[in-house]
Amino acid sequence: MNRLVPICSQKGGVGKTTITMALAAIAAQDCKVLVVDADPQQSATWWAERAGERLPFDFAASTDPAELAGLRNNASFDLILVDTPGSLDNGPVFDAVLSQADFVVLPTEPAALAVQPLLTSINHVVAPRQIPFKVLINGVGNTPADKLDAEEAEAMLREAGIPLFRTTIRRWRKHKTAPLAGDV
Repeated sequence: MNRLVPICSQKGGVGKTTITMALAAIAAQDCKVLVVDADPQQSATWWAERAGERLPFDFAASTDPAELAGLRNNASFDLILVDTPGSLDNGPVFDAVLSQADFVVLPTEPAALAVQPLLTSINHVVAPRQIPFKVLINGVGNTPADKLDAEEAEAMLREAGIPLFRTTIRRWRKHKTAPLAGDV
């Protein structure tokens, strides 16, 4: 049986697409992976087109809730990762994807203005469906102040009882240039 894992956040620009593509590339080393771009902005699709046949995983794009509702029926894949819209306004897409989710990855930047939309995503979209999830702090800079921001964000989320991944993702130039080069 396959696993379906959406990467979700109400806030755009927190790294959903980059995390989706990176997780897919890593997981593809051990299993058959499908990435589905369900975001109307189609950033993952643009990236996948630039990468072409260099992608180590399969790729599809759809914002059609009826198509998305049938993702679990595809037994050809061990893992299906879904890059979701950056807005909760697209309820039918979220409903179709989350109704099948085994686990949700919720990226956030280590900034107060990113944490509040994250909590909204958790409280209004993920938690009511009782789907297991964890928050991934993404885009941590290299300065002592950046590291302090990440520590403060972690403390704020832990205080709110939000489960976190044990690691954070640093902000690297490679993350910004990979889509343009078609790298994963």
